[in-house]
Amino acid sequence: MQTNRFLVNCVLCSGLILSAFFAGCEQKKAVGVPVEFRNFCGELDSLSRDSLSLAEFRALQKEYGRFFELWLMEIMDFSRPGLAMQSDTVKAVYLNELLRMNKPVFTALRKTFGTYRETAKQIEDAANRLWLLLPEKKKPVVYSYFSQFSNYNTFVDTLPGQTILAFSAEMFLGDTFPVYEMLEVPEFFNRYNAPKQVAPMLLWNYLKSRYEYEQTGKTMLDEAVFNGKIWYTLQQVFPDLKPWELFGYKEEEWTRMETEEGQIWRFYLSSNVLFSSDFNAYKRFFNYGTHTFGAGIPPDCPPLIGHFSGYRIVSAYMDKHKTSLPDMWNMKNANDLLRLSGYNPIK
Repeated sequence: MQTNRFLVNCVLCSGLILSAFFAGCEQKKAVGVPVEFRNFCGELDSLSRDSLSLAEFRALQKEYGRFFELWLMEIMDFSRPGLAMQSDTVKAVYLNELLRMNKPVFTALRKTFGTYRETAKQIEDAANRLWLLLPEKKKPVVYSYFSQFSNYNTFVDTLPGQTILAFSAEMFLGDTFPVYEMLEVPEFFNRYNAPKQVAPMLLWNYLKSRYEYEQTGKTMLDEAVFNGKIWYTLQQVFPDLKPWELFGYKEEEWTRMETEEGQIWRFYLSSNVLFSSDFNAYKRFFNYGTHTFGAGIPPDCPPLIGHFSGYRIVSAYMDKHKTSLPDMWNMKNANDLLRLSGYNPIK
């Protein structure tokens, strides 16, 4: 779990900007594993409007258990030297000050998410569709949380008998939210920060977490097929979303990748990178960002073209063989999957 954050010294000025900003300004439900939603962010919002006491701090510890410890120590960075060994009294005082200083952010969250009821339903419906396709025995619990603009907008944690899915609500306030630019949040985050993207991003991270440890291949093709499986699965879970909407592109970017698919594939083959195990040779095809850069790639090529190529391979395989998602995920050999897919975009 990554704990770096973009917010360091600008909470006070964010309050001024937010104050000015706010002054001016169904799908059928599937039945699957019950999903419990815990509105932790809403509870923090309530506490920010009052004052967090030691008793309330300890009540949060007791009520939220492991999630609270993960959030406090890893997301809010209370594990850093000078604070980790402090008493609960000191931690409660420090957390109270953070909540108080971020009242304008909680105002923004209330304006966007309300009681989180609609977002919770979107997550539950999507999760149930996923777990009907890929059965999950562990009861999932979903948490909203506040991260003080962490550079991770979701996280997943697995415990015996339980799966935790959590999203940092203030990272989903839309690409017009003024504080992102002030905090110099990387531009590519705008691809994934709409409120409606909470559920897709949560399940994207969940699939990566669930299956990554099973990946034994080390080549670019292995990486592409793994991410292609994630994208293909998400497309089945969100059938009403166009792929560019689901994966963070503009429609014209997606069209361009389809148009230049043969050229991109030809470059993989001619540069001997597709079957390379040198991560540095192919990592740029899987980097988040605004574009994929480098010799041999069309100018202004959209990002994550390695994911796109893997998605196209997996889609070709599934269209041809009509297998189930569990069978698809159980097929570990990326070379075999490519061969059986018949994928070849070079005309």
